[in-house]
Amino acid sequence: MLTRTRAVPKATALEDTICAVSAVLSALLGFFGGSSPVLLFVEDKCAIPTPGTNTGSGS
Repeated sequence: MLTRTRAVPKATALEDTICAVSAVLSALLGFFGGSSPVLLFVEDKCAIPTPGTNTGSGS
């Protein structure tokens, strides 16, 4: 079976800025004992797994 691999596009400066601000705000809220579902969602979307890492193996 043939599979095609597509190159993942790089994030723009705006996307990098949104991810950085989201991480900082989420860390500040966490420091004060709170959290925001929206910031957690954005931070989760910004966390791109590194190719070649096998996080689901459990070993």
